[in-house]
Amino acid sequence: MKLEQYAEQVVSHLPCSKWEKQDLKDELLDHLNSMKVELIEEGYGEHEAVSQTIQRFGPIGQIRRQLSESLPLLDKYMRKWFMLLFYLYVSVASYLLLLSPDRWRRRAFSVEWKQRMIEYGVPQYTHLFQNAKPFQTLSDYIFHYDNYSFGTIMYNLVGNIAVFVPLGFFLPLLFVSFQNMHRVFFLTLGASLVIEMLQFLFALGSIDVDDLLLNGLGGLVGYGLFRVGTSMMDRYRRKIQSDDDLTATPS
Repeated sequence: MKLEQYAEQVVSHLPCSKWEKQDLKDELLDHLNSMKVELIEEGYGEHEAVSQTIQRFGPIGQIRRQLSESLPLLDKYMRKWFMLLFYLYVSVASYLLLLSPDRWRRRAFSVEWKQRMIEYGVPQYTHLFQNAKPFQTLSDYIFHYDNYSFGTIMYNLVGNIAVFVPLGFFLPLLFVSFQNMHRVFFLTLGASLVIEMLQFLFALGSIDVDDLLLNGLGGLVGYGLFRVGTSMMDRYRRKIQSDDDLTATPS
């Protein structure tokens, strides 16, 4: 077996991108060739030096397992793509929650409504679109669902959850310090609070404590998806370790 073939078989089934596999293969070949040169200098022939090099490095399965265990969840190439997706998500979410034309149409309505309520002498109704009581909006959707269209309920319930699912997924995937459910939940809650306050200050929407709860739930759903993904990756790595064919000693 040639050193090139040996290195290729070692990296072929590693759980990483093809670019990372190529880097690992090149690095492995450097070590293999260095050892081969040393053996040749000791008096071994070309063919015997190659055979001894592979024998001293160890079985393909063993080397593959060691490399697999040392690999991070995302290699440097995949990390760049996921970081790009994270920035794209933040940009799209910021647009939808703060900058979209629909938000500014709501702002015009809210400003006009507040002015009218003040003119009519009922300033208490300027707070019509605010809710500081937990579960009040949610219970209203459940027990008085006939007052709302299906689309409105889905938009406010499912939409508030879905918009923060990617945040709960990307945070632990990209940042090791956030591979903790509580940190993800509280950061999601904090981000949601900042957005709610900005919407309130600029009259871009209603402020509702139930939105915070739904957004936090969305972050937890995203974190759950992250855990499912890591579990699948661990299972794949264990499969690599237990595959008899991959652990066969090269001849």
